[in-house]
Amino acid sequence: MKSLKLQLSETLKSMKQQGLVDDQFSLVYSMKTSIEDHFFIEIISEFCTCAREDFKLLTQIMNEEVWNYDLMKEYVYKVKGSSSSFGACTMAAALTAFERAIDSASKEDCLKALKQAQREFNALQEKLHACLQLERRVVLSAIEGATL
Repeated sequence: MKSLKLQLSETLKSMKQQGLVDDQFSLVYSMKTSIEDHFFIEIISEFCTCAREDFKLLTQIMNEEVWNYDLMKEYVYKVKGSSSSFGACTMAAALTAFERAIDSASKEDCLKALKQAQREFNALQEKLHACLQLERRVVLSAIEGATL
């Protein structure tokens, strides 16, 4: 289990060094109450599911002939808020640029901003998936060790 915990720690450290996450992400991870706690697994899954759904809705709005900028801004605020709370700093920064594009009502800038935000999310999601796999193995190992 030490090896798994070390791999997870190195993955988290790498994400921070790459600028994908900030100290808030470390704080979220530290909220686990025990090694068997599923909190981190659940919060990663929930974050990714909600972000994917919101990006899908933003894409649908932007596929309409007339864009509802107010509704777009609501979804961008939602994803940005969860990104900031989660510690996904590069994604939050991309969403700030998306907000500015919405404020300027520039379709071209909005399309670019959406693509950039999705790229940041995809890069983060890939790393989060690796964290999720390691965390599941750590939790399972701890549970199996406790039952021996």
